[in-house]
Amino acid sequence: MHPEVTSDGPGSCPKCGMNLVPPGEAGEHTGHGHGDHNGHSGHSHAGHGSHKPEAQTAPQTYTCPMHPEVTSDGPGSCPKCGMNLVPPGEAGEHTGHGHGDHNGHSGHSHAGHGSHKPEAQTAPQTYTCPMHPEVTSDGPGSCPKCGMDLVARDAGENGHPNHAGAGAKGGQTVQGGHEGHGPAPDIPGIEPHFMSMAALTDGKPASPDGLVMEWIDVPFGPFFPGLPGALELKLTLDGDSVVRAKVSSLAAQALPPGLGAADLPDRLAALSPLAPVGLRELACRALEAAAGHAPGDGAARAAAVERERLASHLGWLVGLARQSGLVWLERRASALLAGLRVSDPAEVARRAPAIRALADRVGRAPLMRDRLANVGRIDRSAAEAVGGPVARASGNPTDAREQDDTYAALGFQPLTQTAGDARARLSQRLAEIGQGLDLIARAGAIALAAPPAPLPMNGHGMATVETPRGPATLHLNLKDGAIETLHLSTPFAALAELIGPMTEQMELAEALTAVSSLDLDPWGTGA
Repeated sequence: MHPEVTSDGPGSCPKCGMNLVPPGEAGEHTGHGHGDHNGHSGHSHAGHGSHKPEAQTAPQTYTCPMHPEVTSDGPGSCPKCGMNLVPPGEAGEHTGHGHGDHNGHSGHSHAGHGSHKPEAQTAPQTYTCPMHPEVTSDGPGSCPKCGMDLVARDAGENGHPNHAGAGAKGGQTVQGGHEGHGPAPDIPGIEPHFMSMAALTDGKPASPDGLVMEWIDVPFGPFFPGLPGALELKLTLDGDSVVRAKVSSLAAQALPPGLGAADLPDRLAALSPLAPVGLRELACRALEAAAGHAPGDGAARAAAVERERLASHLGWLVGLARQSGLVWLERRASALLAGLRVSDPAEVARRAPAIRALADRVGRAPLMRDRLANVGRIDRSAAEAVGGPVARASGNPTDAREQDDTYAALGFQPLTQTAGDARARLSQRLAEIGQGLDLIARAGAIALAAPPAPLPMNGHGMATVETPRGPATLHLNLKDGAIETLHLSTPFAALAELIGPMTEQMELAEALTAVSSLDLDPWGTGA
């Protein structure tokens, strides 16, 4: 019925299932009104020489030795494993003989089993990556370059097998294959034209751990819990790790030229709402130096600076508590801070027991210890140029108050820590809170600094004051009672320089805590 089908030996037509016959007999079977093309004749073939009567027997049923639920009216291959179908009586002979697997790949020789053909002896399957064909494996797995699942190498464009090197079929060697033609494989779960991670990250900077990820710039501020307002912190993140950090002030101010000497203390104090008393004291001392006068009311003015230090450290504690989610600490420190900046010595003394109790409780809190320990460590040499609580928390005793005779008379001695991390900076400020309470009590009075009288008309003055965040220094030149030149340096720039190396490769949450522990003042940035 299908003369285009030929074979080197007997068998069945793959199109209709009829027995193949020698070419000389093929013509006897055509034009006789066969009922259909499935090999079931519509008439008797008696009298046709070579058309054997056994062809008129009932249709033979064939089944798979490994999958008995697969049946067929004629010989063929199992659609599940590829083994040749055999008569039901022979199926049992093909089981229990050590077949290597259930995919139709025999573990023994089937010589003598009739129609069990040698194509079951296929070569081991090779797996490869859809995106990196140079990656191959003897079994399923993941690509070491992009992580995609490896697929069988013979999975072609439409799921048909790639027959290159697959052995023999029907006694004929199949030549060539489908490799290298057509579009990329259609793989479930992978969009067409999918680009691998290797391609997506090509040219991107690599992290120290070898991973290549997209770096992103993330701003924090000017309103962010735990950081002072007007501070802008820009972090470049590699995942959740900090690659670069940059800090800038959004409130930098400069004094106008020609400012009268009498106005300098008020104008300088207005530059920083976080340390106005310290900067007022600094301006008055520089003017006193230009006039050649010694500071007046030394102990009371020192007490005013210490009261500001006390309030500043409590305010920093409020910010740290807010950033850490410690509501109880934020509320308690805020209550003690309220009105403290303008309190007289008697009011400070009244609050002193509660302030000391809070400082003691915070210093012993396990959560604070665990949260801050080993975060943002700064060694003593790096902190030397900074001064202030950050330097003293690293073991460097630098403190401008040591050079002040007034503080010496009040019995001042620098306090230090050793660890240099965020926890040490907390401990340092808590210790300075207690020290400030003692100095205010010894002074017995609090008074703000005032410009000297009479004011100098010409001259040069220089002074240094230990503000709550570190030493601030002022140089000025007076001409005809006005400020001709002025240079102010504050701790902000030196502290900001520490942020980059301190936070490098630090996780984001720890980096924000470390920056907060420095207690930056973005207003008093210098002039």
